[in-house]
Amino acid sequence: MRRFLTGCALVIIAHSQAATGAEPAVEETATGETANPFAKGAKEFEDVAGTFFYFQAILHAAPAIDFAVNSTRLGIMLSNPHGSNLLAGNVEALGEVFGAGVFDGLSGALAGSTLIFRYNFIQPRTRFIPYLQGGGGFVYTTFSGHESRDLVSLPVEFNLQAGGGVRYRLDRHWSLLFEAGWRHISNADLKNPNYGINSVGGDVGLGYLF
Repeated sequence: MRRFLTGCALVIIAHSQAATGAEPAVEETATGETANPFAKGAKEFEDVAGTFFYFQAILHAAPAIDFAVNSTRLGIMLSNPHGSNLLAGNVEALGEVFGAGVFDGLSGALAGSTLIFRYNFIQPRTRFIPYLQGGGGFVYTTFSGHESRDLVSLPVEFNLQAGGGVRYRLDRHWSLLFEAGWRHISNADLKNPNYGINSVGGDVGLGYLF
C-alpha cells in the first residue's frame, strides 16, 4: 500500500510539472466542439481498494473486524455542472459491488452492493476535484452472530457509507481517486441484539470518465 501511494504521488508530481497550463473544466474536441466529461449523462467506471478498521462505538466487548476491501463502481452524472462559487459542481450516482477479507480479528469475508450519491465540487481549470458521497445497500458476512459476539445477527444486513475524497485528473478520461470514509453494518433492528459494526478507513484507485 505504501509503495502504491508513493507511486500515485510521483504520477501527480510528474503530470503537474509536465502540464503547461491547468486543464479547463470544459474541453475542446477534435471537431472543435466543446465537451464536458461531467455533463449530465456522462458515465464513469471506478475501481478502488483500501482498508477499514473497526472502532467500538458502544460499551460492548467484541472482537476486532478490520478488513481490506475492493470496490468496483459504475456511475452516471445526474446533472450538469452548475454554479460559479466554491460550491459549484454536479450530482453523480454510482452503483457499487464490493468484496472484503478480514485481516485482523475474526476470520471471514464480506461482500455486498451499495447505491452511492456523490456531489463533485467542480472548478474551472483545475485537475483536483473534491467530492462528498454517501449511500446504502446490503452486505453478506460469513461470520455468525455467535462468532462476532452479536455485532451481526443475520447473514445479510444493511450497509451504510459516508465520506469524501479528491479526484486528480490525469487527462480527459483517467483520474486517480483518494477517499476516506465511514462504513456501518447493522440489521436496522430486524433482529436483536443489533450492535452493528462501525469502521473508518480509506481507499485509493482509478476512475475512467466516458
